[in-house]
Amino acid sequence: MPVLQVRNIPQELFDKLVASAEAERRSITQQTIVLLEKALRQEEDTRRRKEALQKLTTRGYSWKEDAAQMVREDRDR
Repeated sequence: MPVLQVRNIPQELFDKLVASAEAERRSITQQTIVLLEKALRQEEDTRRRKEALQKLTTRGYSWKEDAAQMVREDRDR
């Protein structure tokens, strides 16, 4: 398994990590892995949303007009 060494972590950030690990009853290493996984998952979700929005906008969709049209159609049903 790879090893990651991080140097020069600001003391305030380290203290928050320690407190977070204690609150979750994890080691600092375990908590770091959990937080990294969560952050990377959120980053991936954000990237996917941006890509989807980019695809829609390059195809000429207008969110405001399309949303209003969808509401109208829903109300008419």
